Amino acid sequence: MKKLLIFISLLFVSSTAYAEMNKTSYTLSDAIEFAVKNNPRIIQSSKDVEIGTYGISEAKANKMPRLDFNSGATRYRYASPITPISGSPLKGSGFPEFDSNIYDFGVSFILPLYRGGRLDAGVTIAEIKKSIAEDMFRMSKQDLIYNLTNVYYKIYQLEKLLDANEASVKQLEAHKKNVELFLKAGTVPKVELLKTEVELAHAKQNAIVVRNSIESSYELLKTLMGIEDINRKISLVHENSPADKYPALEEATNRAFSLRPDYNAVSKKKKVVEEKVNFAQGKRLPIVYLSSEYSERSGDSFEFKENWNLALRLSVPIFDGGLIRSEISKEKKEMEKVREEERSLRLDIIREIKDSYLNIENAGERIGVLQKAVETAKENLRIEVLRYETGSGTSTDVIDSQTMLLRAETDYLQAIYDKNIAIASLRRAIGEDIYEEASK
Repeated sequence: MKKLLIFISLLFVSSTAYAEMNKTSYTLSDAIEFAVKNNPRIIQSSKDVEIGTYGISEAKANKMPRLDFNSGATRYRYASPITPISGSPLKGSGFPEFDSNIYDFGVSFILPLYRGGRLDAGVTIAEIKKSIAEDMFRMSKQDLIYNLTNVYYKIYQLEKLLDANEASVKQLEAHKKNVELFLKAGTVPKVELLKTEVELAHAKQNAIVVRNSIESSYELLKTLMGIEDINRKISLVHENSPADKYPALEEATNRAFSLRPDYNAVSKKKKVVEEKVNFAQGKRLPIVYLSSEYSERSGDSFEFKENWNLALRLSVPIFDGGLIRSEISKEKKEMEKVREEERSLRLDIIREIKDSYLNIENAGERIGVLQKAVETAKENLRIEVLRYETGSGTSTDVIDSQTMLLRAETDYLQAIYDKNIAIASLRRAIGEDIYEEASK
C-alpha cells in the first residue's frame, strides 16, 4: 500500500511538471513563476549561494583537527637507519638496523590552536560572502522579473497597436470601396483611388511590422522564461496593471537603502574587506599548533618497528621582506575603493528613484491628454467619413483623419506602457519584489 501511494505521488508530480512544461497560455504571474524555476541565469546565481555554503564549511574545517594516513617506499644510495638511535651504541644497546630500502606507514595529527585570529576571520568572511551571494541572487531575480514585466507590457502594447492598425486597414478598405463607387459614378478623379490604395498598402505594411514585433517579443519572452523549444508557441493572458500605489519620494529612498540587494551586498562587502585587513594583520602574530605522528618503518626484512612523537609548536614571523605590510596596505586601499563604490551606488539609487517618479508623472499626464485625443480623433474620423459619403468632404480629409486616429492611439498605448514600466522601475529601484508586491 505504501509503495502504491509513493508511485501515485510520483506520477502526480511528474504529470504536474509535464503540464507546466507544455503549458501554452501564461499570465504575468505564471510566466514569472516559470522563469524563476527555469531561467539559466537565475539557476546559475542560485549555485553561487550553494558555493557560499561550501565555502563556510571549508573555512570551519580549517579550525578542525587534521588526521592523515602516510605511507611510502624509499630507496637510498647508502644504507640508512630504520629507526632513530636510542640508548648508547658504545654500550652495545640502541643501535638501529640499516637498510637501503625503507618502507613506512603511519598517521599524522595536527590541531591548530592559534593563528592570530585568522581562523575565525576566515569563517566570518565565508559567511558574509554567502550572504552577498544571496543578495545577488535576489537582485538577479528582481532583474529577471523586471525584464519579464517589461516584455509583458510591450507585448500588450503591441497587440493593442495591432488591433488599431488592423482597424485602420479595415477603415481604409471601406473607404476604398466608397472611392471606387464614386469613381464609377464619375464624381471623383482616379487620383483619389490611387492615393487611397497607397495609404492602404502603407497601413497593411504597418500591421505586418507590428505583427513581426509581437513575434520577436514572444521569442524574447521565451528566452527569459528559459524555454528552449524554438517551435513552441505561447500566448499571454493579460492581467490588471499593478496598483498605482507607491511610497513618497523620501520614503522610497529610505526603503531602498534597506531593501536594495546590491546596496546590501556592497555594505557587506565592506565588512569582508575589514575582515581581510584583520586577517592580514593576524599574520604578524604567532602560530601555535599541536602535532603528533605515529609511524612504523622496516627494511627488506619487513620487520616493522614503531615510532611516535607529540609536539606543541610555535612559529613567530620575524622578517618577510615587507610582504605582510604590503598585504595590509592593499586591503586598506580596497576598503577605500569599496566605500566609494557604496557612495556611487547611493547616488545611482537616488537618481533611479527620482527618474522613475518623473516618468510616472509624465506618463500619467500624457495618458489623460491622449485619451481625450483618441476620442476626438474618432469623432473627427466619423464626421469626415459622413462628409465624404454625402459629397461635401474629400478623400484626403478621410485619410488624414484615419492617420491622426492611428497616431493618437499609438501615442496613448505608448503612454500606458511607459507608466506601467515606470512603476515597475520604481519598485525595482526601491528593491521590492515586483511580483510579490503586485500580487498583494
